[in-house]
Amino acid sequence: MRGAVVDSGRGKYLVRRFGEMPLPPGAVQAGEIFDEDAVAEAVSALFKRFKLPKKRVVIGTANQRVVVRQVDVPQMDESEMKEALPFQVQDSLPIAVEEAVLDYVPLEEFVTPEGEPMQSILVVAIGREVVDSLVRVADAAGVSLAAVDLQPFGLVRAVVSVAPMVGSPTNAVVDIGQSMTQVVIAQGGVARFVRLLPRGGDDFTQALVETLEVDEETAEEMKKTIGVAPAELPDGIDDTSAAQRALTRVADALIEELRGSMSFFRSQGEDVEIEKLIVAGNAARLPHLANRMGRVLGLPIAPAKILDYVETGRVQLSEEELQAAQPILPAAVGLGLWGVGL
Repeated sequence: MRGAVVDSGRGKYLVRRFGEMPLPPGAVQAGEIFDEDAVAEAVSALFKRFKLPKKRVVIGTANQRVVVRQVDVPQMDESEMKEALPFQVQDSLPIAVEEAVLDYVPLEEFVTPEGEPMQSILVVAIGREVVDSLVRVADAAGVSLAAVDLQPFGLVRAVVSVAPMVGSPTNAVVDIGQSMTQVVIAQGGVARFVRLLPRGGDDFTQALVETLEVDEETAEEMKKTIGVAPAELPDGIDDTSAAQRALTRVADALIEELRGSMSFFRSQGEDVEIEKLIVAGNAARLPHLANRMGRVLGLPIAPAKILDYVETGRVQLSEEELQAAQPILPAAVGLGLWGVGL
């Protein structure tokens, strides 16, 4: 669990504070809260330790009870859209609208061949119980919420929107977390496609636990040094260890899901090419993983380096620690950017 304080000014965004706190085992699984009391206690400890302000806080969520769909609806103003949204999108969602909290991101307007004014929107539906659980945790931790936001939107803000941009490039951002991988495709700094995959760093750890019959703590440390097999190994040559083969199988399964997500995006009629893959998340540090992803998917790979575009204040980290933290900064910083107009 991570938190950040972000301000704007002097031509650059400023990350004033940043901190992270481990969650108790089992308290959160695949992005869903299973122990509200434990999470509330951890949130309170995070805010106290790193002196994070408790007012107007934005909490992010990403789990399998979040649905994101692009939908075409008749053009209408914002107030009309908010009222009509449940009726316009109910047939496009795999969740009952009365059981969800709905929001949307406007994309582009167009006119049908019959002359009907339409607009494309990206609809977000979050299970109401997910939002209620987050609100209860915030209340128990003494935190005043400004918003519940979708973590992939925060990723786009931090990794794409604040970076210098020429034209309207289409980039895929992949954040590989502990138990969830977030995939978001953005065009011109605006999210157009989101998919949440229930795979992450824990899958690599469990592969070593099962293959080598070691405990989780040992497997966790081993995977950081072993990594996956480099993609440039010639076909037919297998000089990797059993441990590396196990990690590589997990990596390849994840890569195939990424390929499927990108293929689905293209199948929606998006006549664009993905220019590069931006990789973030704690599990993205696994040796050779990003390299293998790029080779297999045929895309240039760029690590998320938001410190090129934002300044830092009193974050209680040395320069070396800050650079090492680059993969895990985007999600928290992106949520912080919500409050400064991005």
